[in-house]
Amino acid sequence: MTKPRFAFMIGALSSAILAVLLPTGLHHSGLRFNDSKSMPLGLYRIAPGTSPYAALCLPSDIMQTAQQAGLNLERGECPDGLQPVLKALYWATPAAPIVLDKDGFTVGGKRLANTRPKATSRVGKPLTHYAFGTYTQGLFAISDFSPDSFDSRYFGPVPPSSIRFHVEPFFLF
Repeated sequence: MTKPRFAFMIGALSSAILAVLLPTGLHHSGLRFNDSKSMPLGLYRIAPGTSPYAALCLPSDIMQTAQQAGLNLERGECPDGLQPVLKALYWATPAAPIVLDKDGFTVGGKRLANTRPKATSRVGKPLTHYAFGTYTQGLFAISDFSPDSFDSRYFGPVPPSSIRFHVEPFFLF
């Protein structure tokens, strides 16, 4: 066997082993890799419950709606077999209501960027926004990072039991 071919085989084998072991290693170290459009690309670590970011196992009906909208959902550790989604969390209260209107979310009087509901997903599938209105209770999972995020603008508040764990940025690209 020639040296270049041998080196290529070793490189390919090493890459395959890394592709299998790296996610497991990250998982056991408390780190999670995010490559979704909902939060910045990078590593997040499991954090105390005070972090405003969380990994959510959304109810199956919400995840089915996401799949119908053309979102690519990876296999993972949620009860339905899908990967948890990372989102920023906002509690609606009478003192800090959450408003959803045609321009997006306003939380406690502050407009969140990139939250305007869209009529179609980024792959052209129809989307239906949650009812416009002012909400004084409930937990909302909202991404102000990407206008294409599938979040509470389409499915409304989420049950607190959907929080799998809280995360905080560890290393962002």
